Amino acid sequence: MYKFRAATYHAPPASGNLDSYLSRLKLEEFNRVAKELTAKKEVWSLRVVSPPVEETLRILDVRLDEYVESFYEKAMQAASYVAFPLENVDSNKLIGLMSSFDRAYFSVTYREENVEKICEVLRRVPEQVGWVAASRFAVAFGERPVTPYFPVTLSTREGLSLSLLYPNHLTEKLNTGLTLADALRSVALEAYKLAYTALDSSGSQLPLLGVDLSLSPWGSESVAALLERILSMTLFSPGTFTVIRWVNEHLHALARSLYATGFNEVMLPLAEDDRLKELAAVGHLKFRDLLAATPACVTGVDMVPIPSSTEEAILRWIMRDLEEVRRLKGKPLGMRLLLVDAEPGDEVDLGMFGKTPVLDPVL
Repeated sequence: MYKFRAATYHAPPASGNLDSYLSRLKLEEFNRVAKELTAKKEVWSLRVVSPPVEETLRILDVRLDEYVESFYEKAMQAASYVAFPLENVDSNKLIGLMSSFDRAYFSVTYREENVEKICEVLRRVPEQVGWVAASRFAVAFGERPVTPYFPVTLSTREGLSLSLLYPNHLTEKLNTGLTLADALRSVALEAYKLAYTALDSSGSQLPLLGVDLSLSPWGSESVAALLERILSMTLFSPGTFTVIRWVNEHLHALARSLYATGFNEVMLPLAEDDRLKELAAVGHLKFRDLLAATPACVTGVDMVPIPSSTEEAILRWIMRDLEEVRRLKGKPLGMRLLLVDAEPGDEVDLGMFGKTPVLDPVL
């Protein structure tokens, strides 16, 4: 059976002062909705998303560290993870905040003038905060969507968003002879029904901003294995790009019909998908394969460990490629690279993500 991967509260735009703003957050209402939802279907995590940080700082007239600390402490009364969307990069401040608040996620906007500082953060977070902490920092290419997926998210208005964990459920449906379109629609319709029922039962006035229908993995809930079921070959064999595009077309069509929110695409985060790890471990999956998949896949370069010895010029070219893909697609992308003190082919222990092969970024 499928699960709700996350139920997420998107905070309203800031107004007034910091104390009055925080007092208006409807976190107790969010918890009531989550409790009703959990009574019907497993919910893995509860999350809170901040509105764009720099704009919020101007409105509330507060410092970055003061806002992050206050918002984080308030949000953690109702959730397990908090996201802060940033436009600019102050590497010292950002690393300090990531060290102090271990369930805070941050994304920064890709711009050429940001690249040097982004590279600095990519190196310093694994060194000073830890390899796993690097999963809490992402680079956003293009305008962030309103999505429950962290870290590339933001809040533009108050409401609830949801994400699903359902690769194995879809595989089971395909094995019964159901088409992918019908399998996707059946899950999506039930998810929306459960969401509206939970909102109604809790008496909440929070609007449902939508469900992000993206196909995302976790361990043995493998998106790669589902794609191989459709392809009837090992992933990244010929036909892989076509299959990813085909699945995304179904997701896009369904998302439009249901007014979904977020990315609504296939996701291939290496450290989160057991089958991707298997393919990388035997050398069938290369870094270039993930990079080549990005025109069809929202997060093809996601949760990928690479050696900390990687030259800055390579990091810059990776980001430039992703920016060009974003321009080509006309859709946002996210990137999470984990620079670890290991060599290509080594396996590194990434805590809750498990052991993950290190890829060579030039192969």
